[in-house]
Formats: sequence, structure tokens, C-alpha cells
Amino acid sequence: MNVKEVNMAILDWLKNLLSPKAKPQSQATDLQTIFSEALAPSLSLPSQQVYPIVTPAMRPDLAAYQIHCLLNKQDKQRLDALLAEMAFAPVVEKDAASSKLLLHAQGPSHVFLHQYADFAGFCVLLISNDIALLQRLIAFKAAPPAPWESFLDVDPDSLGSLQGNIEFWCDTFWRPYWLSLSEAERSQYPANWREFSESH
Repeated sequence: MNVKEVNMAILDWLKNLLSPKAKPQSQATDLQTIFSEALAPSLSLPSQQVYPIVTPAMRPDLAAYQIHCLLNKQDKQRLDALLAEMAFAPVVEKDAASSKLLLHAQGPSHVFLHQYADFAGFCVLLISNDIALLQRLIAFKAAPPAPWESFLDVDPDSLGSLQGNIEFWCDTFWRPYWLSLSEAERSQYPANWREFSESH
């Protein structure tokens, strides 16, 4: 199975899990029960956020918020440290694809965490109803690996319309990151990748 097939399989699994029609396979994957209206967080999201972007959960029946992002190794370690600091069970597996429900040590809030290694970093889907954690995530400025790290053999000048892995990477991870940057931050990237980022 190649990287594209693995990514598509994981994406299909996530779509099935997060679909309103999905049937829970166990209590741990029944996200509607875990993130019920009884524990609905009240969070005011700023109009401009740093990356990763905190948004309402993909499913409208989940009383929770999420981040879906690609993190470089250092920022993934910072996220793991933040979860431990906020009294959620520490994340041990960093390289394998995994899905976990993390319980708060002193309260009813939860974190659902799906992560896997790809694009020279870590793809993370985190869903939570913990207000304190979500407020920290809003200010958690992080970055994905640089494009030339995620795609070692790709010349941005040769890219027209995007397909496959690079389209998924660009739409899901790179574009939200790029749009969150200031002009000064964007100017730190090589000209050919700046042009790619502005045109895709």
C-alpha cells in the first residue's frame, strides 16, 4: 500500500467515524455520546487565529471544537506536553497511526485524538470540549514542516493543477497555515514557494 492509499484509507475511516450516519463501534468511538450537549463548551473564537485553527467540530451534533493540522516534530512534542500539562493522559505513540480518547484527570472533559506520521511531520485531528485546553490551542502558534521537507522532489515552478497527495496536503494543511501568516512571515519563504502558495 503506497502513501496515497494509506492517506485515503485513513481519510475514509475519519469520514465514516465523523459522519452523522456512522454507527458507533464502541463507547470510545461514539463521539456523540462523548461530546454531548450536556457538556457543551461556550467558546468565543477570534476572527483571526494562528495555526492550527480552532473550529467547531466537523459534525454539527458534537458539542466540541477541533483542530485538524500538520505539525512539525517540535510542535508535535509541544502539543503532547500541553496535553500532559492540562491533565490529559500523555500520548505515547508518536510514529504510528492511532486514535485515542484522552480523559481529564479531574473533570468531565475529553480529548479525542487521531494522529499519524506523514508529509515529514504529524497529521493531527484533535476534538475536545475542554475550555481551558481550547483557549490554549487558540494561542498555540505552530507550523507544519516546510513544503520542500514534505515534498523532497517537487519543484513548485512545475506544479499546475494539484492532484493526489499534494492536493490533500495543500487543501487540508498548507493553505490554512499560509492564510494565517502575516506578510512578514510569508516573506521568509523562498520566492517560488510563496508564488505557489498564493496561486493554489
